[in-house]
Amino acid sequence: MKIGIAQVAPLFGNVQANLSQMKDIMHENSGKAELLVFPELSLTGYDLKDQLFNVALTIDAKEILQVCEISADTGVNVVFGFVEKGKGEQIYNSAIMIQNGKITSVQRKIYPTNYGDFEEAKYFARGKKVNMDQIDSFISSMLICNDVWHPSLPHIAAHHHTSLLIALINSPEGGLGSEYSSSTGWERVGQFYASVYGCYVVLVNRVGIENGIMFYGNSKVINPYGEVILQCPYGDPAVQICEIDYKAVKEIRKLLPIMRDEDVHITLKHFKEIADQDFV
Repeated sequence: MKIGIAQVAPLFGNVQANLSQMKDIMHENSGKAELLVFPELSLTGYDLKDQLFNVALTIDAKEILQVCEISADTGVNVVFGFVEKGKGEQIYNSAIMIQNGKITSVQRKIYPTNYGDFEEAKYFARGKKVNMDQIDSFISSMLICNDVWHPSLPHIAAHHHTSLLIALINSPEGGLGSEYSSSTGWERVGQFYASVYGCYVVLVNRVGIENGIMFYGNSKVINPYGEVILQCPYGDPAVQICEIDYKAVKEIRKLLPIMRDEDVHITLKHFKEIADQDFV
């Protein structure tokens, strides 16, 4: 399957402009990429705070339906991030997958980032579940930025036989201070999950400057051996395409059958003990 990573610079709060850019990229890559992946909140930009409520969309909004139409017309499947309006005026940091013109899965961010320069928990409700989807030969799972740093979530995805882990990211330079390189951290964590679970990992980060915050991009695809096989430039918009092959998943899982030997009952036993502990 040919997968493309669209390292874009969303315009702050301008859904229509970002939607138009995404549709153009889909048209330009018709016949080149079977799946295009855009970053976290690629329809809106990131640091919107209270303005998030003004750009929130339901999954049946006309903007989402337009993307479905382009997907059906071009044959390009697409993953992108948006602010989702849920029930009871709750909003979510969400990712959506559209295949052949139809919505096949929506993933809500489970752990809104609330440390360093980030204040998402002030605005976003939490998702409750890790969802899986079938695309081509792969079982895919979409996780949104900070969720990838909670090992329980990729582990849940792995138990559901995920072979394509898609991470939608908004990672800025210096988001955790000058002592920690987010770019290096993302590559390490991506290579770890790819190697341990024998899956492809797709990390798609945005670029551009927003409210004085610089997003660096450096998006990449990592194969099941933990090797970076595709990488976008640091700091510049780009669309890069590579081919991923399920044969590599089969090969590494025979050589290193980690999930075959994993006993979920041991994990559940210890998690229950931890949950029942009295820390007072």
